[in-house]
Amino acid sequence: MTRIVYAHTLTGRLESDWHLLEAHLHDSACLAAGFASEFGASEWGRLAGLWHDLGKFSDAFQDYLHGSAASGGGLHAAEVVGRVDHSTAGAQHAARQARIPLGRLLAYCIAGHHAGLPDNEGGEPGLSARLLKQVESFDAAPKALLDQTLPAPPQLKLSGDASSARWGFTLAFFTRMLFSCLVDADFLDTEQFVDPARAAQRPGSPPSCAELRDRLNEYLHEKQRQAPDTHVNRVRRDVLEASWSGATLAPGLFSLNVPTGGGKTLSSLAFALSHAAEHKLRRVVYAIPFTSIIEQTADVFRAALGDLRAEVLEHHGNLPTDDPARQSERSRLAAENFDSTLIVTTNVQLFESLFAARTSRCRKLHRLAKSVIILDEAQMLPPQLLAPTLAALEELVNNYGATVVLCTATQPAIERRNKFPIGLQGVRPLIADPRSLHQALRRTSVDVWGKTTNEELVIWLRDEPQSLCIVNSRRHAADLFEALGDLDALHLSASMCAAHRSAVVGEIRRRLSAEVNAPCRVISTQVIEAGVDVDFPAVFRARAGLDSVAQASGRCNREGRLVGTAGRPVLGRVYVFDYDAKTYPTSPMIQRAADAFREVAPDHPHDLLAPEAIEAYFRLHYWQQGGDHGRGWDEGVDRQSIMQCFRTDPNVLLHAQFRTAAHAYRLIDDAQTPVLVPYGERGTELIDELERLPEMPMPCLLRAFDRKAQRYTVGVYDRGLKTLLERGVLWQRHERYYVVNRDAYDEQRGLTLDKLGPDLERLII
Repeated sequence: MTRIVYAHTLTGRLESDWHLLEAHLHDSACLAAGFASEFGASEWGRLAGLWHDLGKFSDAFQDYLHGSAASGGGLHAAEVVGRVDHSTAGAQHAARQARIPLGRLLAYCIAGHHAGLPDNEGGEPGLSARLLKQVESFDAAPKALLDQTLPAPPQLKLSGDASSARWGFTLAFFTRMLFSCLVDADFLDTEQFVDPARAAQRPGSPPSCAELRDRLNEYLHEKQRQAPDTHVNRVRRDVLEASWSGATLAPGLFSLNVPTGGGKTLSSLAFALSHAAEHKLRRVVYAIPFTSIIEQTADVFRAALGDLRAEVLEHHGNLPTDDPARQSERSRLAAENFDSTLIVTTNVQLFESLFAARTSRCRKLHRLAKSVIILDEAQMLPPQLLAPTLAALEELVNNYGATVVLCTATQPAIERRNKFPIGLQGVRPLIADPRSLHQALRRTSVDVWGKTTNEELVIWLRDEPQSLCIVNSRRHAADLFEALGDLDALHLSASMCAAHRSAVVGEIRRRLSAEVNAPCRVISTQVIEAGVDVDFPAVFRARAGLDSVAQASGRCNREGRLVGTAGRPVLGRVYVFDYDAKTYPTSPMIQRAADAFREVAPDHPHDLLAPEAIEAYFRLHYWQQGGDHGRGWDEGVDRQSIMQCFRTDPNVLLHAQFRTAAHAYRLIDDAQTPVLVPYGERGTELIDELERLPEMPMPCLLRAFDRKAQRYTVGVYDRGLKTLLERGVLWQRHERYYVVNRDAYDEQRGLTLDKLGPDLERLII
């Protein structure tokens, strides 16, 4: 009698209700083929789906399923604990196919469809070792399932040089995109069987880009009709018209170089939705470097889209869970695999996913095919990771039908040239004459000072009732704030939790509003710099890169409202000062950027923010990384040697170290420990809730708590954590949370390092 084979069980249900294996394979194959069809690889997706669970045909796996069900185990119990390896069998079958070693691309995907993409080499978890591993027989699999023919090789264009590393990168990128199709299909089909109620909450058919475009255009036309006929508004109208006109151009690489205040945010969205509708692209992904401004951008989009506001999907770590306008069960599910028309996310989420190995991070990647990707503040692309980052963008454009827009007020010099071979090729500007646009929107002047003490800065700040001072470190901000000694002054830094920072930004806007127009002196770190919509008459900026100075200038005279004694417009004042770098050390990256600024500034005394000054700065900045003039690429713009993780090999076709690359590609230093802080009533409530959790809480409880607590945590580096622990102001809960006592979180400065002793209230039983 032929044994019935299953993919998944259901706890407490009859065997007749279990998930048939062949049904799971065919349904997963259908989904994966549909996903991969968007980049011309439907047959590759279909085979990945058909073969990914071949190991479940083994008697060992079926016995385990029956034993697990009988003992009250559950879905995927065997897969999670790894007692029966079912993924290696399909990988071996794929690797043995006729077009050896082409099947190895599928083998990477199938071998990693639960644990993540493997390295080619790396001991037992590595693909090479697993392909030699003895596996349980899967002869029970139908012959028709096994006797599938590998499709033709993928038709991939090569960007840049024809080196082994560049070809390897292209093949590895294809493999990761195929992996994305497989793991998303596997998850969705499994969810449909195991939890149909949850599956039913997933988005059905979201509105098209054309529908969003029409709604946005209605809003923009009405906004233009109501706007006063000022010089700034006329310039913004020209920027919007240029964006609409450029939307008809063929998909590819674009730049939108618009000075701060030129309407860049909505103009870039207008281009993206119009371009997507024109060329039948599927979605728009808007990537932002800072979580501090992502909510602001999403709110702008929601206001513009009116009754389609629910289609704006926010995807970032600081998303408040108690705001139904920002997050719902539907949006949480859509965020897992970018199943939405308009996604607002962070650079960290986007780029680290492009180099990820984990299934959860990779699920969304296939949705980037035939999409418009807007990189807001494109100058924030990390120089030390520039080579792999630009290579990934070129792959999306050349082989996956995407359009990429470099959207910035300070266009970085990342286009390909003789002395910059890793640059992007064929970038088309949407603004034909950025210099004229810069002059039309120029609202600030930049003065460069020498070394300035805190005491001297305080004198200048006290002379300016409304002023912003931006420094490079939390310690400098705290010391300067204390030296100012102004009870009405405001402090803003990453020592404050996200909820606290949001409240302070709201207070800044209130004081600066025309209705209130109150004194407003602010000491801040870089958290205020990019995209936070505030407007000061005077800004003081500690020396940094010219891109940072330009961002600081965007917080000065933003709306061009300053007028002189004769009623004529005047420029806002931006002062760049040197400071004691020994007392307030910064990262090597900030120091290198400041050195480049120091070298470029004397050559552009009349206008440090002119496009030619910005271009000169970025050329020098990237050269200092070791990239320009062909000098030291591996140590400069690919400091983690990520490109070397992928190469072609005549014996195995692709030698890829997926996990090694994923570990190395980090946009920000993640060596910070989250500390839960008692900010406001909600912060205190969360600490009490954490205390009430059982000693060994269910993982789902901790995940739910994580989502709620994100806006009430402060990241602390190792040295600060050690200081806080030595001073006895922290205690640990559930091995993942540190909690700080009430005295160590200041209502103005946030988390401080100068308090001593535990929270006495918590010692009282």
